[in-house]
Amino acid sequence: MRGFIYRLWPYFAVAFNYLCTSPYHRGLNNPNEMVRVYMTKALVDEGTPSIDAVIRKWGGVDDKAVRNGKMYSSKAPLQSLTGVPVYAMLSESITDKRVVTTWLRIFGSAIYGMAIAWLFLFWSRKRSQILTNSETSGNALGLAFAVGTMFYPYAITFTGHILAALTAGGTYLAVIKLLEKLEDSEDWFVFACLAGFSAGAAPFAEYPAALVAAPILFGGFFAMPTLRSKGRYFLGLAVGGFLPFGLGLWAHHDSWGAFYKTGYSFLENRAYVEVHGTGFFGVNLPKADAFLGSLFSPGTGLFFYSPILIVGLVVLCMFCFQREHDNKLSHPRTLAIVGLIGFVAEVLFISGHTGWRGGWTLGPRYIIGVVPILAVWTIEGLAFPRFRFWLGLTGGLSIILTGFASALYPHLSDVYGNPLISFVLPSYLNGEFSYGLAHSLGLEGHIANMVHTIPLTMIAIYVFCLGNKLTISRAAALGFATVLTMGSLFLIPESDPSAAMRENERLWGFWEPSRSRQSTSDSVYRARDRWRGLRVTAELLTNEERKSRVVPCRPKADRCEYGGQPWQHLKPDFLPFDGKHRSVLFVHPITGWTIKTKFNLPRETSSALLEIGLTDSSADSDNKAPVSVRVLQGNTVLLDEPLAAERGLKKFPLTLTATGTRVIELDLETTQDGARVLGFDLTVPRANKEVEDFETN
Repeated sequence: MRGFIYRLWPYFAVAFNYLCTSPYHRGLNNPNEMVRVYMTKALVDEGTPSIDAVIRKWGGVDDKAVRNGKMYSSKAPLQSLTGVPVYAMLSESITDKRVVTTWLRIFGSAIYGMAIAWLFLFWSRKRSQILTNSETSGNALGLAFAVGTMFYPYAITFTGHILAALTAGGTYLAVIKLLEKLEDSEDWFVFACLAGFSAGAAPFAEYPAALVAAPILFGGFFAMPTLRSKGRYFLGLAVGGFLPFGLGLWAHHDSWGAFYKTGYSFLENRAYVEVHGTGFFGVNLPKADAFLGSLFSPGTGLFFYSPILIVGLVVLCMFCFQREHDNKLSHPRTLAIVGLIGFVAEVLFISGHTGWRGGWTLGPRYIIGVVPILAVWTIEGLAFPRFRFWLGLTGGLSIILTGFASALYPHLSDVYGNPLISFVLPSYLNGEFSYGLAHSLGLEGHIANMVHTIPLTMIAIYVFCLGNKLTISRAAALGFATVLTMGSLFLIPESDPSAAMRENERLWGFWEPSRSRQSTSDSVYRARDRWRGLRVTAELLTNEERKSRVVPCRPKADRCEYGGQPWQHLKPDFLPFDGKHRSVLFVHPITGWTIKTKFNLPRETSSALLEIGLTDSSADSDNKAPVSVRVLQGNTVLLDEPLAAERGLKKFPLTLTATGTRVIELDLETTQDGARVLGFDLTVPRANKEVEDFETN
């Protein structure tokens, strides 16, 4: 039993990390993921890839394409197609977007992520046994690939990129196995079919994955020793590839009217049209900034986030340029050459792409297909004793750089130049956490994060030691490497510190799951942190009665809308007051209406502080009409002041009556609503008794 557990614990560790966390934020409405979810839902509910009905139910989403007046997902279709049986089996009562997305992530993405992670774990253990007479180093490398490369962030999101890695990697491993076996062996043809199946699916997972799969297939063909084996190989590819390739072509024809057309020909977003309209689908001659950014930058660099793959590239180049020899410990040179060709093709593609950054991403997701190629040759680095130290060191660092960010927020904003230090680390320090196992157990904050930080830390230490015992010397080296790495990260300057700070406030403003933030402030209650629980209405004013019409606020992903114009809403924001940006709630009054906001304060509250003011641009505008600010506790008026057109946030201390309700109401009115953008917050100081028992309406 002990031996059984010892052999399987790495597989369980991978599964746990892939399933224990599920970062999701309605306010972000990640288009790369959500538009694929929309397509899956449309295929099941409406029997069509058109997502118009889903948009009417769930709200808008970006990354759409328009054809014949209908909206579609502009993405490669395979991820949405894999989600169809998953969503079809869900109960009709499950309609919440987050819950649906979570199920699709688990059974439409995470299981495929576990498949490729387990495949490489098995492969690395097998190769390690051959190269070092031990499986321990293979365990370490397999775990490093699982949670220290792009496998991790895209296994826990429904984005298609993990399928690109699986199909590209599956093609490569199938061809490797094919060349190892005798043509007359029973499973030779099976591996030929598997290579065809993986390669046939690759372009419909992510179009650039074809740049990796194609040279691998050609390399396998030329490596076949006889004309007969070449024919059988070609037949196996055709048999295996017929179904996935045919399905992908059908999906394209169904959405775009022709099998050779893609959503990029019908993009709705004009900014994306400009990106993909230059060159060949947005690809021009390679550019230095795109090359360096996609491979080495702290924003999205492949080798920055997964330095272990540098070893793989070095070993790959070594095998490409060495003479063919009878070394049974290594793969044929042809496989190294086609692997390098695939890598170079992907790098040339992203270096020449106008939109190479790919928006919000962790690693250069467009070229995720190179990860399994480099992983194969990283494992071969075990054949060289001088590389083993670097494999352990870079593997552990890869988990530190990629694993912790992936578990908390696997789509880093393109605002940051140094997202790990500017955003990820502060988010952990603030106690931000994600949905998943910890949330389902009722945990939050730092304790919730321990559910994944402790396993990731233990795995990083294990990988650093390449599965060997943690000796004093190794512990010292590990500590030194970690301190040196983190210190180096702090030395990387943020491109725009002010913009990074504003982005932090914006993202934390709609963070999910929401939590109480008493421990990080001087307040027991802060309205901005609890904005989803506020009751907001717009009430029409007339001479006869003040409440002739009441319009409740309509909740959206990151805001609550109470008017017919896009600026008539309440939402967390980061606004300028007297030259300094402050984290507040955005609100815009409407002429002739009263905008009412009700706050449920803790029962023991005796005092509160209202901070409110016009933004700098509103205060400096030609409209000098004041905004009436009134605060009520039941029928008791706590504040009734006109807010003049002056810069800065005004502070109004509020003293509550001892016996009155703890439901406080803020009323805003104005006679002229042009350029009347307000920011406000209501806080209860920590001097009040800290309780989580709130008054209800």
